[in-house]
Amino acid sequence: MEDEYRAYREVIAAALETLRPDTEVTAIELDRLDGEMTRLDPQVVVCSRPGGAAEAEGRLAWVELSLDPTRPTKIFLGGHRFESTNPTLETLLAVLNEAEGPSRTRGSPEGKLP
Repeated sequence: MEDEYRAYREVIAAALETLRPDTEVTAIELDRLDGEMTRLDPQVVVCSRPGGAAEAEGRLAWVELSLDPTRPTKIFLGGHRFESTNPTLETLLAVLNEAEGPSRTRGSPEGKLP
């Protein structure tokens, strides 16, 4: 996310790390995204930058998190596109669960995609 939203970025990352301790989470500035994507090759990306189907290709999921609560967040998951207005942390966890499929961590919070 843009640096003026760094508190949101850090809180989301901390929450995901706490709720999914077996999942590697990295919070970075938006201007470093391209370099870090090459280096880390993440399977799931949550960011404020539009990703679209091209960016999502080769990844399990791409979440284009809208910073405006009245505009939809776009979720690309397994070749499908979903939208969710003002998604909760539960929605982000549901994306992780769906991306990981049957191998997701036992006992992790359940969630349903929109």
